Amino acid sequence: MPSMLFELRVEMEDGATYDVVADQRDAAKFEVQPFGCTTSEIASRISTAMRYMAWSALSRRNVITLKWDEFDAQCVEVTDMPDEESVVPADALDPGQTVPSA
Repeated sequence: MPSMLFELRVEMEDGATYDVVADQRDAAKFEVQPFGCTTSEIASRISTAMRYMAWSALSRRNVITLKWDEFDAQCVEVTDMPDEESVVPADALDPGQTVPSA
C-alpha cells in the first residue's frame, strides 16, 4: 500500500496559515463521516476531504481547538503544500547587480 501522507497548507479567514501533514488516521476518520467516502472515491470529494483531513490533523496535534463546523466556516482554502524546490523565487528573472567590467 502506498504511503498515505497528505502535506496540506491551510488558510483561515483571519489570515492565519498552518502547514500540516494528515495521515491514514485522518483519512480513516473522514471515511466514516456522513459526508465522507472511501479513499478510492476521494477524488470525487477532494475539497471536503482535504478540509476535513486538515482539520483532523490540526485538532489531533492540538494546534487548533475549533470544532469541525467552526473550522469549515472559517477555512478559506486548503491546498497541497508547495514543493519548496519547485517554487520559483520572486527575483528569479532579476540578475541583480552585475559585476563591474574590468
